[in-house]
Amino acid sequence: MKPEQYMTTFDLVMKYLGILMATVYVTAGITVLFRSHELFNIPKPYIVPLGIGLTTYGIFRGYRLYQEYFKKP
Repeated sequence: MKPEQYMTTFDLVMKYLGILMATVYVTAGITVLFRSHELFNIPKPYIVPLGIGLTTYGIFRGYRLYQEYFKKP
């Protein structure tokens, strides 16, 4: 883990972009699970696997981001 004052601009941008993308994937997964019948035209057999997959991938991305930028060595 590097303090923010020692990170390059690219590393800092990637850190915040990673946080944004993890949040977007989790939000998209939850939205597909609970609101897909109102917002999207997704066939019923695909709603649960798609929603769980997106949410799980967002959590995985968040965990990897935590490992890289926030966990102390």
